[in-house]
Amino acid sequence: MFWAQRRLCSLGSRAKFLKMIYSPKIFRLSTSARMSLKFKNAKRIEGLDSNVWIEFTKLAAEPSVVNLGQGLPDISPPEYVKEELSKVAAMDSLNQYTRGFGHPSLVKALSCLYEKFYENQIDPYKEILLTVGAYGSLSNAVQGLSDEGDEVIVIVPFYDCYEPMVRMAGGTTVFISLRSKRIDGKKVVQF
Repeated sequence: MFWAQRRLCSLGSRAKFLKMIYSPKIFRLSTSARMSLKFKNAKRIEGLDSNVWIEFTKLAAEPSVVNLGQGLPDISPPEYVKEELSKVAAMDSLNQYTRGFGHPSLVKALSCLYEKFYENQIDPYKEILLTVGAYGSLSNAVQGLSDEGDEVIVIVPFYDCYEPMVRMAGGTTVFISLRSKRIDGKKVVQF
């Protein structure tokens, strides 16, 4: 089916004519495509498909809007960055899958860097975990540290992904408001 659709797309204006002649019923879906139509999302994630970022993305799709909220650069990286990346890509030792917790040379470099800040020795293989971003890291932490039925404290105000992540793990979110209060003329944070 993929090949047929690709061929139809490459035909340009003739594709409309062919689509009229060959209805979608003639192009049979593959078994995996038919099966994917049968699957439904788990009930535990109902209502998690809407959040503020989805709304922002819709609003930022307007051509007159500049989206400063999601790090989508509209310029190419500088030439020196592209050149260095191409050098790394050409190295035979760096073109394979690495361990799931981060490439050994990178976790060692991070260990050395953060040991200076924390004035403490950091084991690169036990105390450093690399992820594809903060969202993935948070999700891994919530999934790995909470069990079904656990109560997870989230301090308000909070980032909008915390509650859905806790729900996905089967936990219950307990919101604790963070307030400041004056005691003896000083601002003190109070839960």
